[in-house]
Amino acid sequence: MADGTSSGEENANLHMRGVNEGRAGEFLDGEELLAILDVFGEEGLRAYIVGHLEGLDDAMEGLEEEEGA
Repeated sequence: MADGTSSGEENANLHMRGVNEGRAGEFLDGEELLAILDVFGEEGLRAYIVGHLEGLDDAMEGLEEEEGA
């Protein structure tokens, strides 16, 4: 079990980092995910992953709009 914890501000920053990396099409790296878990705990990891998925969704919507235009 991870010892790390994160504040609301840190979770918001992790979420935005995930969104930005997801939009850029970056892949999730297992070692990086474990590092986030160790430092920021489960809540921080959840914020990052949710942000990453939202960023991927945004990127896919952008591609669909470009194809439809």
